[in-house]
Amino acid sequence: DFQVYSREDLVADETKLWVRETPIGIIFQSGVLLACVVGLVIVYQVLSSDVAAHLREYATLKAMGYSNGFLGQIIVSQAVILSVVGYVPGLLIAFVLYIITENLAGIPMQMRRFDVGLVLCLALGFCVASGLAALWKIRQAEPADLF
Repeated sequence: DFQVYSREDLVADETKLWVRETPIGIIFQSGVLLACVVGLVIVYQVLSSDVAAHLREYATLKAMGYSNGFLGQIIVSQAVILSVVGYVPGLLIAFVLYIITENLAGIPMQMRRFDVGLVLCLALGFCVASGLAALWKIRQAEPADLF
């Protein structure tokens, strides 16, 4: 039984095979998942320790009448800044690694605009999620208990 493929269909089928069914693809996907979890935890730790270090200031703002929503905006803004500050050097390092891999291993590597945008959206999403998790400490803080 024979099948005729266009070049694009053949590339798509081969990519799907290598990514989803071969051990190297499964290992790579596991590595990506692990990297995402580690990144999420690191960002949470950074934001959580920042919140803990400034808990009295946040409690003072709450005592002055600022809402949890306003304080949440501060934390989410920090998370967005953190994601962008981490994304830019990460993107540059990825470009360099793509070039090195292509030259040394002879593997054609292409970083598509879609991939760049997807990673940016994921970085923003993970950082905002970590920021919202860190915000829990502020919501639980009672100004009178901290002084």
